[in-house]
Amino acid sequence: MIDLLKRILLAGIGAAALTKERVEGLVDELVKKGEIASKEGPKVVKELLERSQEAKKELEEKVEEATQKALKKLRLATRAEVEELRAKLEELEGKIGKMEGKE
Repeated sequence: MIDLLKRILLAGIGAAALTKERVEGLVDELVKKGEIASKEGPKVVKELLERSQEAKKELEEKVEEATQKALKKLRLATRAEVEELRAKLEELEGKIGKMEGKE
């Protein structure tokens, strides 16, 4: 039963959004129903929260990857590229200013 609960809780995006309070509430319900021993509760809570954090991190990485792919397809400049161009522009403006001062 615990394995089934873990699979259900960790399935999909919902696993990434599990809060400690929510997990503790679910585990408390299982203890009340006699489906797990009360001494197993803290261990199950810890394990589910760890897996939830892992799922959240994986989801964030996938979203970041998908975002980068979409930006690349749209051929939009990244923040780093814009900053690089800004620095080059400032450098050129400085050189032009020096040239104008010599004339």
